[in-house]
Amino acid sequence: MAILTTLLPLLAALLIGYWIDITFFNAKRVAKGLNQLVYLILGLIGFSIGALDNLTEKLLIAGHQAFILVILVSSFNLIALYFSGLKFGSHYENNSAALPQTSKWQAIKDAIITLTWVFAGIAAGFIGKQWFTGVDKLVTALLYILLFLIGCQLRQGNYRLRKLFLNRQGLIIAGVTIASTLLAGWVSTLLLHINWHQGLAVVSGFGWYSLSGILITGLGDPVLGTTAFLLDLSREILALMLIPFLAKWNSHLSVGYSGATAMDFTLPMLGKFHGPQIIPVCIASGFIMSVLVPILIPIFIGS
Repeated sequence: MAILTTLLPLLAALLIGYWIDITFFNAKRVAKGLNQLVYLILGLIGFSIGALDNLTEKLLIAGHQAFILVILVSSFNLIALYFSGLKFGSHYENNSAALPQTSKWQAIKDAIITLTWVFAGIAAGFIGKQWFTGVDKLVTALLYILLFLIGCQLRQGNYRLRKLFLNRQGLIIAGVTIASTLLAGWVSTLLLHINWHQGLAVVSGFGWYSLSGILITGLGDPVLGTTAFLLDLSREILALMLIPFLAKWNSHLSVGYSGATAMDFTLPMLGKFHGPQIIPVCIASGFIMSVLVPILIPIFIGS
């Protein structure tokens, strides 16, 4: 039931944008709206971090674990996805390839802008957490709008839904990402001295920070829940920063490393650097991982 209440509203927003043709939402306005929403949500994510109670204490306990996990998950993911891209990858347009002299600096600029929004949000959350509540609900509402606009983009690109969820490349990318992520979680138990089921549970958010931390905390482990939150949040931010660079190698790297967020939050950035034809792959891969998050975490925590 939890998986339905979590995913159905997101899918409904996507389908409404896909099925209903609203003249106001033309291609230019949709593209502009997607770009602006990405940075607004980044700022709100930063606010959520800054507004945490006992921020210093929680970060000291969970920060070390999250740091080790980010390194392990990133390393295992990128190595596995690089080789899967070589063997199974398909060609997708890289929009930055047409400007080889400036693309590197544009990527650095995008990374700086991304970090600026996050750090500004953290500062605002630390200062104004008593005056502004309900940030998580606002982020959720904005994600609905984001998915609605993505649905509009899909309709404008004449994509068929059957291909979105039965996509061979998406299935391969999701499988490789899930397997390498869980392997990294198991290895982390040797370094962090935590139980194997804790190691597997904490990495099973696949970048869905707003769900993984809540699930693990609600199941009785608030410290590990904070670690999961920081891990998945870091993964989401790193994905946005690295997509311009990873896209130059192959689509498996950029889409797979984006994890569950490939179907919503990082989708506009992936479309920007690979072209709109990457969207079905992103949604298929992100959808599979999103479905598994509320299934795997309770299974591992309860083991």
